[in-house]
Amino acid sequence: MIDLVSYNLAGVMLLLTFWLLVVRLVRGAVNAYALQSLVLAGVSLAAYLQSGLLHLLVLAIATAVIKAGLIPIVIRRQVTGTVYDKRETEYHVGFPTALLVGAGLSLAGFVAAARLPLVKYIFGEPVLGIAMAVILLGLFTTVARRDAVMQLTGLLVAENGLLLLGLVMGAGLPLLIDFALFLDVLVGAVVMGFLIARMHATVSTTDTSELTRLRG
Repeated sequence: MIDLVSYNLAGVMLLLTFWLLVVRLVRGAVNAYALQSLVLAGVSLAAYLQSGLLHLLVLAIATAVIKAGLIPIVIRRQVTGTVYDKRETEYHVGFPTALLVGAGLSLAGFVAAARLPLVKYIFGEPVLGIAMAVILLGLFTTVARRDAVMQLTGLLVAENGLLLLGLVMGAGLPLLIDFALFLDVLVGAVVMGFLIARMHATVSTTDTSELTRLRG
């Protein structure tokens, strides 16, 4: 029963990653990341219930507090209201093409997962495939979108995939490693949020393609 819940939650994470490929509002992208992080916390909780490892319970709580709560708040505070409510209208890769590429990357993730020598500890091959697909889709989002906040959200989603990958392949690893990763991501979000705010103040946009104008 818990296995089924875990697989369903992991599937929701993948669907939210696809949603990030097509969402136009910056607010919607940040909210999608927050919701995905909350679902990831649910996967961690399911892993705890299945394994009895206490550090997975702590990881679930930390994921909900830091990734689903604190990091989205930091992004909202760092960027101005104009940026946060912005609707992206131009992209490096259009929506239909992005969805096709996303489907291909997801397939590649599942094929790679099937070929990896995985010794099942808590979760099996399907969750491994989803984790790899989320990583690839998150990284692709940073290439497909032009808005800096959207690109930052893509990187954060890819990190969610890495954490899910860690739950599949190394759930017994010390909690200290996970907290070190959380700290890096939180500091990175603060720094990137500050840089995005400065970029908007300097060139009045968060479209990264406009940075070419700054070349001297």
